[in-house]
Amino acid sequence: MKETGRTVLQILVALGILASSGFVTQAAQMPLLFNVVEYGAVGEGKTLCTRAIQKAVKACVAVGGGTVYFPAGKYLSGAIFLKSNVTLHIGQGATLLASTDFEDFPPLKPGWQVLSDDTRRSSLITGLDLENIAITGRGTLNGQGKPWWQALRKDKDKKKGEKKILTHGRPRVINLYRCRNVLIQGVTIVDSPSWTVHLVGCENVVVEGISIINPEDSPNTDGINPESCRNVRISNCFIDTGDDCITLKSGRDEEGRLKAKPTENVTIVNCVMYKGHGAVVIGSEMSGGVRNVTASNIVCVGTDRAVRIKSTRGRGGVVENIRYSNFVVEDVREPIYITSFYTKTDPEPVSERTPVFRDIAISHFTIKNSPCLAKILGLPEMPIQGLRITDMVASTDVGLFCDNAVGLGLHNVRVATGKGPALHFKNCKDLELFGIKTTNRRASDPAILLEDVEEAFVHGCRALSETDSFLEVRGKASKGVVLTGNQLSSAKNSFVLRNGAEEGAVAER
Repeated sequence: MKETGRTVLQILVALGILASSGFVTQAAQMPLLFNVVEYGAVGEGKTLCTRAIQKAVKACVAVGGGTVYFPAGKYLSGAIFLKSNVTLHIGQGATLLASTDFEDFPPLKPGWQVLSDDTRRSSLITGLDLENIAITGRGTLNGQGKPWWQALRKDKDKKKGEKKILTHGRPRVINLYRCRNVLIQGVTIVDSPSWTVHLVGCENVVVEGISIINPEDSPNTDGINPESCRNVRISNCFIDTGDDCITLKSGRDEEGRLKAKPTENVTIVNCVMYKGHGAVVIGSEMSGGVRNVTASNIVCVGTDRAVRIKSTRGRGGVVENIRYSNFVVEDVREPIYITSFYTKTDPEPVSERTPVFRDIAISHFTIKNSPCLAKILGLPEMPIQGLRITDMVASTDVGLFCDNAVGLGLHNVRVATGKGPALHFKNCKDLELFGIKTTNRRASDPAILLEDVEEAFVHGCRALSETDSFLEVRGKASKGVVLTGNQLSSAKNSFVLRNGAEEGAVAER
């Protein structure tokens, strides 16, 4: 094995990657490189290389760890099982090509679920209970997902009782369970059969500078999905995919609550998102909780949503201490979508099944060319708590709608809308609007609509276009609304009362 290591280092010297003058010293200090070609892998994209690659991994482990190296070429493989203290380095010009034979990805029981059988397909790169592992390089991981997508569509068309093709689901490209000290860096990943990078129960994870490209119509091809993970840093990535780009999860329903392991302490910075259902998403599987998350310096172009937090009755769990900041959002269908109604459910008493969203901050957003600014939908029995939106400039056809929130604050928000009110709040309590500037295309639309809202403080606001009424208040439950210190010269009426709103519901000072 030492001979193989020296051979690779000599190649690196010849390519100028290592200085020849310090070759002996560096060779002694560097871990050995295990070239998969030396173990029988053939880089022509037709010969199945799974055994040769696994043999190189085994040899690497035998000397205490190091780097398994893929030189330029195409290496066809089934499931590869990574081991502790091993780096897979996909070199420039190298492609690790997933086999299209479903049997090359055997069933795997990761032992994550506690109530049900969690048997699933192994993935192109699979790891269980490992530490100090890495997947690096300037090469490509190609999941060759098309046959899997076709099988899924065929299964959906089958009648009840007919045998399914996908008995254990679809593989990921990278799937790691309960691993510590994980690095995924530099690689390009394309055409994943399902979720692209799925990290479950992992700790101390760095994902840096990777690109994920899956077709827009590819089903469930999420980009990066940390689930019940701790201390995660995702940075400088490009994601263009058929589902959510980055999604934080922590288990589903009772199964997830029994695990009771939140996803926590996560930073997401300096990323570009194209297409995808959501850019930075939480849920809907968040029963173990998600907390202490920041996402900043994000560009979203053509995604369905930029901010997406989703859950439903029955999930339970708490989403808290979340900050989204410095987003540029363009051609996005619905930039902000926060909902506890992800699926249709019947009302039920508050219990461990009730999801909780609290202490979420959204700031420094620029939004252009979007049909709808935001939908924020809490449960009547569990409103969204402590949501703050600050320093936002938005030009959309329809403005913000919020139903069932407590302690909501909007500060220094400028909204231009084509129809309807710029801001519409319903069934909210303890609302503060400060420094709001609105532009309405239709003067008949109020700038702000309050419907069954209690305790609202509206101050320092301006209507920048002519409107019949700056504030419209509806509903018998509306009360305690205070207007003060606003510049409303463009409004014929500072406020109007409609649909049962009682005299005295609004005090203007």
